[in-house]
Amino acid sequence: MKLGLSTFLFEDYELLSVLPFYKEAEIEYLEIKPQKGHFDYQDPEYLDQVDKELRRNNLKVKSMHMPVSATGVDISLIEEYDRVWSVREVEKTILALLRLKGEIIIIHPGSTLGSEKERMIRQGKSEKSLEEILKFCEHWDIKIALENTLPRKTGDNILDILAMVKKFNSQNLGICLDTGHCHLTSLLYNYSGVVECLQEIKNYLIHLHLHDNLGKEDDHLLPWEGNIDWAALVEELKAIDYSGVWMFEVRKKANIQGREIIKELKNICHRLLKED
Repeated sequence: MKLGLSTFLFEDYELLSVLPFYKEAEIEYLEIKPQKGHFDYQDPEYLDQVDKELRRNNLKVKSMHMPVSATGVDISLIEEYDRVWSVREVEKTILALLRLKGEIIIIHPGSTLGSEKERMIRQGKSEKSLEEILKFCEHWDIKIALENTLPRKTGDNILDILAMVKKFNSQNLGICLDTGHCHLTSLLYNYSGVVECLQEIKNYLIHLHLHDNLGKEDDHLLPWEGNIDWAALVEELKAIDYSGVWMFEVRKKANIQGREIIKELKNICHRLLKED
């Protein structure tokens, strides 16, 4: 198992200050979350400083998330000016990823829908944006992992994500399975579940966001703290020969420091490896 951890866990801290925690826990791969005060993807000098510290701590950036929708970035926006602006912000993030020698950009097809009537319109806008971003990524040899989203957002059905990826038929485009999101939508809409979908998406699966929940909220819990069937999930990932990084995207908990959660994660990974 190639173990990775998203910096989402430390989003309230400046990234450089927490890199030693990853080294101490022997976590080799990072996924970086761009966020004000945590990681500035638009400052070349800062990026070079991050690159230097990554090498000093023997850490590798595997992936980077696109800017979150709270920043206004949404590639499915209907207004053309806003959509194009969002595409350019994603492209800036890709350039930051390149500077840190990363490989995969994680993209959400869109954010919260105003109504179900918008779904097909927003999906069309998302596909238009994705076509532009894909050309950019093909030029720089970066892979896009299209992530299934939360309920009532563009791309909340993992099989819709699969259909979008198939439509482009590019070696630079694949799927990021977010286990927590998939678990919620399977319970709410009866969409394909976390384990059930793997046989369908296996030829396109290039990345994982691993976290648990209780089926009601996007809790970003550690495995076995929610009700996802982790034994079945691990067995199926082994069956399809998933060879990418096992990237955990967990959230800090009240009265528990992120540093302690990292240590707990190491024990969980040993347990996961024993699951059959």
